Amino acid sequence: MRQDAIRLVNKCERCQKHSSLTHQPAEPLCPFMQWGIDIVGPFPLAAGQRKFLLVAVDYFTKWVEAEPLARITEGEVMKFIWKNIICRFGIPREIISDNGRQFQGRKIQELCQGLRIKQRFTTVAHPQANGQVEVTNRILVQGIKRRLERV
Repeated sequence: MRQDAIRLVNKCERCQKHSSLTHQPAEPLCPFMQWGIDIVGPFPLAAGQRKFLLVAVDYFTKWVEAEPLARITEGEVMKFIWKNIICRFGIPREIISDNGRQFQGRKIQELCQGLRIKQRFTTVAHPQANGQVEVTNRILVQGIKRRLERV
C-alpha cells in the first residue's frame, strides 16, 4: 500500500506543484547558456606584461575560454565577454561571477541588461558558489606551474 501511495503522489501534478522543494530547482540544460567567469593571478610576467588570466567556463559543456591580460579592467572583461562568449557561442542567459568591481561596473551591467543576460554574483566568503570556474582555475594553475618549472 505504501508503494501505491508513493506512485500516486509522484504522478499527481498538483502534488508535485505544491510539495515543498528539498533541493534547488533544476537549471535548464542548454549548452552555452550559463557561464561562470573569474580572474586568476597574478602570475610571473609573460610577453606583453601579461600576468592575469581571465577564465570563463560553460556550465553545461564545461568548455573553457581563457585569455591572458596585462591588467583586469571592466573594459577588458567586456571585450572578453563579447569576443569569447557572445560572438562565438551566442547570447547566454546567465553569467556568474564574484563581486569584483570588474564584473559589476556600469558598462557591464548595461551590456547584460541590453542583451537580457542575468548577472549572478557569488558571496565574497563563498567562492564555491561558482564551483565550476574554481575547479577549472585550479587545473589551469597546476598546468601553468608545471610548465614554468620546466623552463
